[in-house]
Amino acid sequence: MIQSKRAIDLNKILKIVNLGILFLLWYSYLEKGDGLYVNLNTILLGTLLSIQIGFFLFFEEKRRDPFVILLCLQMTIYFLLRILTLLNYEFSNVFTRYPFVPENLNDALVFILVANLIFYFGLKINNLKASILSKASNVKPAKTYLVVIFIGIGYFIAFYQKGGLSFLEGFMGMIQSLFVNLGIMLFMAIVFLLLFKEKIDVKTKRIVFVGILFMVLIQTLTGSRSAILSVINYLLFALLAIHDSIKVERKYLILGGGLLPIMIIIFALSTFLRPRLENRETIGSETFEAVKEFNLSEVVVDGSDLVLMEVFDRIGFLDYCAETMSNSDKYSEIFNPIYYFKSIVDNVLTPGFTIFDTPRVSNATTFVYNDRGTPSLARVGEGYQSDEFTMYGEFYALFGKWFSLIPIFLVGYCFKSIYTHINQSNIYLFYLKRALILLVFYSTLNSFGLDWILLDVVAIFFTYKIFKRFFKFNYITKI
Repeated sequence: MIQSKRAIDLNKILKIVNLGILFLLWYSYLEKGDGLYVNLNTILLGTLLSIQIGFFLFFEEKRRDPFVILLCLQMTIYFLLRILTLLNYEFSNVFTRYPFVPENLNDALVFILVANLIFYFGLKINNLKASILSKASNVKPAKTYLVVIFIGIGYFIAFYQKGGLSFLEGFMGMIQSLFVNLGIMLFMAIVFLLLFKEKIDVKTKRIVFVGILFMVLIQTLTGSRSAILSVINYLLFALLAIHDSIKVERKYLILGGGLLPIMIIIFALSTFLRPRLENRETIGSETFEAVKEFNLSEVVVDGSDLVLMEVFDRIGFLDYCAETMSNSDKYSEIFNPIYYFKSIVDNVLTPGFTIFDTPRVSNATTFVYNDRGTPSLARVGEGYQSDEFTMYGEFYALFGKWFSLIPIFLVGYCFKSIYTHINQSNIYLFYLKRALILLVFYSTLNSFGLDWILLDVVAIFFTYKIFKRFFKFNYITKI
C-alpha cells in the first residue's frame, strides 16, 4: 500500500487538493458574490492561506516532516475548504450563537496566517534524524497470539456490562475514563502491524482488522460521527511515524473515493441516531429500532444537500476557531488559568468524584452561549455539547490575541524536540512513541481544550505502560 514507486506522495495529493479548492473558491465567488459569512476580503485571505500551505508543502518535499504534513492537512481540509463550503451553503450552527459577519471571519484568518508562520518556525528549528527503519529487517514478531489477547482485553473492558458484570460499573468506569483507552489499544496494534506487516501471520492481521471494524460499527451505532475518520487518522499517524512521509497507491486513492460517500452515509446515520437514543452508552433493542427508522433513499435522493450541510458544518473547525476568537470576551470566565485548574482537578486528578463541579472547557462554553448559568459538571448531560476550539481559538482566548503567539511557537518547538530526542532501543516502542506524539500533536492542533488533551495524555500513558509488553519480537541472527 505504501512507499511503492507507482504511488502518489501525500504531499503531492495535498498540493492538488489545495489548488483545486482555491480554483473552486474563486469560481464560486465570481458566480455568487458576497455571502452571509464570506466577502471578497475572505476570498483574498483564503488565497493567502492557500499560498502559505503551498510554500509549506514545497519545503516539506525537500526535507520530510510529518508535523508539517499534519499542519497542512488541517489547514487544507478543515480551514481552506470551510471557506468554500461557507460560501456555497451559508450554514453554520456555530455562527448562530452570537452575531457573526464576514469581518469576524476575516479577523480570525489574519490571526491564523500569522500564527501559522510562528508555528511553522517552531517546528522547523529541530530537524528529523536519519531513519532507523532498516533495523526492523533484523526483527521478527513473536508470540503474536498476545496481540489477539490484547484486543480481547480491550473489548472486555469496553463491554463488560454485556457479560453480566454490571456490578463492576464504578471501578470499570474509572478504568475506561482514565487508565485504559480502547482506541489507543487498537492504535498500538495498528503500529505493530504496519511496522512488521510482512512478518505477521494472516490470522493476527484479520483479528485486528475485525477489531477495528467492530469499533467503527459500535461507535456508529452509539451516535459517534467520526469513527472511520479516527481509524484513518490512526493509519496516518502510524505511517508518518514509521516512514516520515506517505505514498499512496492509486488503487487506494480509488478506494478512498469510494469510501467517501459511505462515510457521509455513516455520518447521516449517526446524526439520525443521536437524538433518538436515550442511552447512547449501550447497544440494544432501542438502537436497532431506531436504525429501522433510518431511510437511506431519503438521505441520498431528497436530503443530500442537508446531509452535506451537516457534514461541512461538522468538519468546519474554522467555525469554532473564529467564533471563539470573536467572542473571547464573553468566554473569559472559562478561558482563564483558575478555571483550567479546577477542570483538571475534577476531570483528571480526582477520578470517581469531584471537588469544584467544573466541566471540561469544551463542555462549558454551552453554558455561556445558551445562557445556562454557571458551568456545572453535574449538569453537562442536560444539553451535552463539546466544542472544538482548535489550538488557535483556544490560545487566542486563553492567552490573548498576540501574546498567544508565544505558546503557539512553544507548542511547535516542544513537540518536534520531544519527537527528535526519542531514545529507545526497542524498535517497536520507538515508532510507537513517535506515532503517539503525532496523535497528541494533532489533537492539540484540533484542540477540545488543554484539560481534555491532558486527560487523553494520561489515558495514553497508562494504556502504553500497561500493555506495551504484549508486543513481542525476536532479533534475527545473521549468518
